[in-house]
Amino acid sequence: MSKKRIIFMGTPDFAVPCLEALVSSDEYEVVMVVTQPDRPKGRGLQQVAPPVKQAALRLHLSPILQPERLRKSEELKQILTCPTDFLVTVAYGQLLPQVCLDHPKIAPINVHASLLPAYRGSAPLHRAIINGEKKTGITTMRMVRAMDAGDLLLQQSITIGSDETVGELHDRLCHLGAELLLKTLDAYCAETISPQPQDEAKVTYAPPITDADQRIQWQNSAQSIQNQIRGLNPWPVAYTYYQKQLWKLWKSSVVCFKNEKANPGEVLAVNEDGIIIQCGEGSLLITVLQPAGKKPMHANAYLRGHSIQVGEILC
Repeated sequence: MSKKRIIFMGTPDFAVPCLEALVSSDEYEVVMVVTQPDRPKGRGLQQVAPPVKQAALRLHLSPILQPERLRKSEELKQILTCPTDFLVTVAYGQLLPQVCLDHPKIAPINVHASLLPAYRGSAPLHRAIINGEKKTGITTMRMVRAMDAGDLLLQQSITIGSDETVGELHDRLCHLGAELLLKTLDAYCAETISPQPQDEAKVTYAPPITDADQRIQWQNSAQSIQNQIRGLNPWPVAYTYYQKQLWKLWKSSVVCFKNEKANPGEVLAVNEDGIIIQCGEGSLLITVLQPAGKKPMHANAYLRGHSIQVGEILC
């Protein structure tokens, strides 16, 4: 029995396990990889290939297409002249034109990092943690010409750890995504899958992270700020200011330290565990921070070289 042909479209690290799973499978053949163009990165602004391109090169896949804009591009013509059974997208980063969605013989399938219809959009993992969700998961869906709005195919949920960062959640879900993708393709081939429309009344969105999402508002509750910090670790990282110097905050915990007269953002205590800050409700212990121009460090290490006084204000 011949392998089913796959055109794979994806860009970041999250998509790599799905690509690797397809290549390792005996049932599927990746006949084309489509990803975003190389981008300048780092202080030297060197051109860096996206993770999916790096993986495709390592796996000796070709051709690899990198259109800046897919619509009306020469690369789109190449896609449409390449016979395929499935078109698979995983965090590709562009909406596909209808002609592309109509191209595969069997189906266009997307792997999305949420339990749709919740958290449609580009930052579902960040938003789930920032919003204090207790669970999330992976959804495979049949793509349509609207963002994350296609019929549901398979879903699998997981519990979000109380102290889990978005980086840790990402690493768990990307492998779950690969497993669910293969199950979805197998079910399609066996004609045992039953696409289900999404409940539009339950739709929520996960828009891109902005600078406003990163800056800490100390009048919020300690738990809300804790969720914000872990929901932005390791990228793009929450921040605040101390004496007009930017601090990125990497790790923290909610603590019980009462001071009825303290204002939000006020330093309540400084000890070997870190720096305790008054919040709008409750207090927060900062344990790992990153002053401007420095690497992340334990708050204890920072305090050995800097004097922070009770009563000072972070803003």
